[in-house]
Amino acid sequence: MNAPHSVKTLLEMPDQQDCRVLRVRAPAHASEWQDWLQQIGFIAGEVVTVLLRSQPGGDPLVVRVGQSTFALRKAEAVCILVEAI
Repeated sequence: MNAPHSVKTLLEMPDQQDCRVLRVRAPAHASEWQDWLQQIGFIAGEVVTVLLRSQPGGDPLVVRVGQSTFALRKAEAVCILVEAI
């Protein structure tokens, strides 16, 4: 029996690690982020990878979801729940 994958935020994932989007959970102060993130491709089942992080501080992150590449702030990346694949 396989152990279940650990659920993490996209922000917590190491660079170059493919993962699968489980869901998006926007903060109460920015509930519109959920629709926006889903509209640009962060939907359940989609493969996503953090390509690199800006230095210093790692903000923003360069992220590939599907065939598209985006820059996301840390505050946005923490809204995306994923599991490693």
